[in-house]
Amino acid sequence: MTDSGALAPALYLLLCVVGAPLHLNGLLGALSTVSFPLPLAWALTWAGTTLGSVLTGAALFRLGHASRQDGPAWLQRLAAGVARRPVLSGLLARLALGSGAALEAFFVLGGYRWGQYLLITVVGSALWSAQTLFGVTLLRQLAQGSPLLAGVLALFPLVLVGAVARWRRTPRAGGTA
Repeated sequence: MTDSGALAPALYLLLCVVGAPLHLNGLLGALSTVSFPLPLAWALTWAGTTLGSVLTGAALFRLGHASRQDGPAWLQRLAAGVARRPVLSGLLARLALGSGAALEAFFVLGGYRWGQYLLITVVGSALWSAQTLFGVTLLRQLAQGSPLLAGVLALFPLVLVGAVARWRRTPRAGGTA
């Protein structure tokens, strides 16, 4: 990328657009901080992720909304949950996953309107890009001073998810089986 000169931003943007449906933008965002100053890395990651997500979403929306009334029970539960808080549900999904064909399909199957989808994608991709680049920058700085602390912080989300999953599977007193 650094050997591309003035074409580097356009090349990176194209990589993000192509990488968005493949859920590669987290990796690309992390690597962008090596080639670009942080503000430019954020802008390019956000623009590429947004454009790639919208193009993927447009293709899926064009295929049409699935009929949720005749669909499986899990799809009906998903649509009902999304209908209660569509913007919050969409932003949380975008923050958690960033981009990917499966995420864009979530918006179609969740019954989002195109306008809602665009708003959530633009805002959510901006937040996701900031979160990704902030995390990478923070871990890099920590690793220079304390590699052990950086490793612990990098593994913390995985440990937290495992603990929550275990807690949810554990029967609690007073509950029904």
